[in-house]
Amino acid sequence: MTCNKVIQRAVRRALLTGIAAGLAGPVVVHAQDQQIHEVVVTGSRIAKRDAIADTPILTIDQEILADSGRNTVDHYLNTLPQISPSFGSQSNNPSQNGRAHIDLRGLGINRNLVLINGRRGMGSGIQSGGGVVDVNTIPAALIERVELITGGAAATYGPDAIAGVTNFILKKNFDGFAVNSRYNITEENDGQEWGADATFGGQFADGRGNAVFNISYFKRDPIYKGAREFARHASNTTVAFPNGSWTTGVNTPSAAAIGQQFSGPCAANGGLGGFGFNPDGSMFCTGNATLPIVDYTGPAEHKAQAFPHFSFEFEPDNILVLPMERWSLYSSFDLEMNEHFKPYATAQFTNYNALQQLAPTPANGTTGFTIPVTNPFVQANPQLMALLASRDNPNAPFAFNKRFNALGGRTGYNTHDVWQFTLGTTGDIVGSWQYDVYASYGRSVQNEAQGGNVRLDRTQALLNAPDGGASVCAGGLNLIGAAPISPECAAYISLEAKNLTTIEQHIIEGVANGALFNLPAGEVRAAIGASYRDLMADFRPDSGLQPGIVAGFNQQLPMNGQLNFTDVFGELSIPLLSGLPYMESLSLTLGARTTDSNVTGSDETWKSTLDWTINPWVRMRTGFQHAVRSPNINELYAPETNNFPTFTNQDPCNTSGPIAALYRNGPNAAQVRALCAAQSAVAGGAAYVQPAGQANGLVGGTANLTPEKAESFTFGVVLNSPWNSSPALERLSLSIDYWSIDLKDVILPLEAATIVQRCFNLNGANPTYDINNQWCQMFNRDAGNGGVIELEQFSANQAFINTSGIDLSLNWGLGLGGFGELGFMLVGTWLEKYEQQTDQASPSFDFGGTIGALTGQSLPEWRGTLVTSYSYDNLNVQATTRYIGSMDHRNTRNGGSPISNTGVPSTWYVDLSGRYELTEAVRLRLGVTNLTNQLPRLYVPNVQSNTDPGLYDVLGRSYFVGFEMRM
Repeated sequence: MTCNKVIQRAVRRALLTGIAAGLAGPVVVHAQDQQIHEVVVTGSRIAKRDAIADTPILTIDQEILADSGRNTVDHYLNTLPQISPSFGSQSNNPSQNGRAHIDLRGLGINRNLVLINGRRGMGSGIQSGGGVVDVNTIPAALIERVELITGGAAATYGPDAIAGVTNFILKKNFDGFAVNSRYNITEENDGQEWGADATFGGQFADGRGNAVFNISYFKRDPIYKGAREFARHASNTTVAFPNGSWTTGVNTPSAAAIGQQFSGPCAANGGLGGFGFNPDGSMFCTGNATLPIVDYTGPAEHKAQAFPHFSFEFEPDNILVLPMERWSLYSSFDLEMNEHFKPYATAQFTNYNALQQLAPTPANGTTGFTIPVTNPFVQANPQLMALLASRDNPNAPFAFNKRFNALGGRTGYNTHDVWQFTLGTTGDIVGSWQYDVYASYGRSVQNEAQGGNVRLDRTQALLNAPDGGASVCAGGLNLIGAAPISPECAAYISLEAKNLTTIEQHIIEGVANGALFNLPAGEVRAAIGASYRDLMADFRPDSGLQPGIVAGFNQQLPMNGQLNFTDVFGELSIPLLSGLPYMESLSLTLGARTTDSNVTGSDETWKSTLDWTINPWVRMRTGFQHAVRSPNINELYAPETNNFPTFTNQDPCNTSGPIAALYRNGPNAAQVRALCAAQSAVAGGAAYVQPAGQANGLVGGTANLTPEKAESFTFGVVLNSPWNSSPALERLSLSIDYWSIDLKDVILPLEAATIVQRCFNLNGANPTYDINNQWCQMFNRDAGNGGVIELEQFSANQAFINTSGIDLSLNWGLGLGGFGELGFMLVGTWLEKYEQQTDQASPSFDFGGTIGALTGQSLPEWRGTLVTSYSYDNLNVQATTRYIGSMDHRNTRNGGSPISNTGVPSTWYVDLSGRYELTEAVRLRLGVTNLTNQLPRLYVPNVQSNTDPGLYDVLGRSYFVGFEMRM
């Protein structure tokens, strides 16, 4: 088939299916683009002649995205200082199953609105409430530029835009045929990424119409944590060992019996915290922070290196970089029937598959088992029987923990289908007035197939059976040591779970804008509009994931919720002064929106911005915005289920480690010990060490949540070079913007360590160490091992976040005579503060310049990117230098010890790329990212992989090559 026929077929398909892109949305132009008469600037609904932004906007052109060598747009955006890296391809636990989100200012992915050509995209993912857009569903080949509004834009675009807007502007009026291909690989010869896309487009109807069709493909190979030394070793403890373990609880063996079975100091303190089983079924003492392991004969690689006592090295089985395969289709058409009727349509579809893999299922704490002493496999173990017989209650079952390596890792294979259709029209009304009306329908379907889950009920039934389960499955179930599990028993206790998530969104919106009347300084222009949005999310988990049935992935319950919003909004642009000394122009823009929700009722948002052009070289801008964000479906309707929040070495009842110096051995040691003993005899014991690096928590929505409220303020100066006749300085420009966002009634769950430590009087929250204190009532302890369980982390309107800082953007270019051109682009952010009060009963803390244990909590005080480019004829070379400032650990700002909560030093990254134009139609790209092979910064407690894999490069030095052809 000839190229022309391929193009014709693509155009016909776009026209016949009605799928198309009327890219009539906002388009930003620079002041020098005098040929454009009326434009709409991102952040406003008003079309004005030669408009300029009166709120801070950072624009990233498509060429910069392509030259970066990154196959997914989120990987580049996460390097920008305004964005706090959130869930992405390196996020395995927790995982967004291949989705990528944008988090502006560290305020959360729910508080940034992602637009496509100024319109809402289709969200996906039940955890984020269904309304957050996965930026990987946006066709990268058609991105003309990305615009970040970082001063709030809720009055213009609606709820969720508290932190700002990320607007993806797609190419319009594409004519011809283009193909792109990119390949990336690490220096370790793994983590391969390959992407390719083809775009067809053309004019029709004597140039009054345009049709575009794009198809793209992307594939990424997995990298496991065992492939990187920094990620190979666990920083969390676990009592679930592959050969089994016994946490004795209060019914402990006698010291004499322990002394008869083990050598050395094992008899002290009741077995040093617990016992493990060697592969042959013999036993060893796990040790603790001060006393050694005794009689361990298992594989050396099973012992976690980070701890003196025994803990299983589970990290190598986890995925470091998630594999993904993605197909994407995009089609568009627009047609100017006449000046009053210009219909357009868009359609996009994305299918992607991603794999999550965790270490094999651990059954411990409340998900562990009890084994009766009559179990035949227990009876066959004389060492174990001798210890059990020495207990105060020798006939009682004993608590047993097991990691089911024999069943393989816990896998979550996710298939996503996301599509969105938009149909609308734009045109002139009368005079300068124009309209834009559209309707949009989107749907997201996620199918998840989970493997590696263990059925608790069936496993316990086999353990209780007099014959050890041999009458149910071949050989019965022997969990002690490395005894094999027969295929029949493995199938009997395994659970392959299938979950279905469906999200639908309907949008109808209409906007009209034009001139009202003239003032001496110019036209007063206005925009008015209304919209209706309906969002539905439905989650149907496998029935086997109901609480109490399964261990492995988190237990789940069904969830269904629906939200609808009716908005009426308007903007007014008023020119106040012009043509005066030091007052080339002064204009005021006012905006207001009322939003009526079916859940929270009516709320108002508004903005006021002032733009003052002093002369052609100096412009000042300021703005104030009031915004609201309604609670999403997950925050409102998520059922109460279990969760396992990070809690590494944070239990105040620990008798060893840095945390002990603050609590068990601190100035109020007697009161701490008494409260620990009141909660649990095990936790109050003289040798207690928390059994795992995770707590057992409860999460869920809250029906009576109220909307969040935010006040945003910006003030900035834009400087353009006054030296137009100077070749060295004529292309110099600088913008400096101060921003402040004050967010109240924040919807967040409390962190696990915060709840537990406030029970023990952190920040004066329980001065009498009363077990009935509100903080102590938010969790319980396991009677067997003393660990924190049933920790309540429900959504609530928690106090406030107040953050502020300064953004700087510098651009400079100069010619080098006959030797090419040199260019510089510097983008930087100074974070003045990030004050947060997690609840109204507690003080606020400034977390600016800190790094935390949750995704999106990295908040460096200084962060910047410098792009240096050199071009000569057909060659362009680009060096990108990125800086991330040093950070203390977040926990040290609210009372935690810097010994157990470590920070990170400052970090530099250097990327190098080149682009060469073989012909006008063919380009080649190649480059290297992380040129210096900078390792990620390690700290504890961390997000994942002993670091923050969203902020720091976990791949190491990588290489890429790209090919582009357009005809």
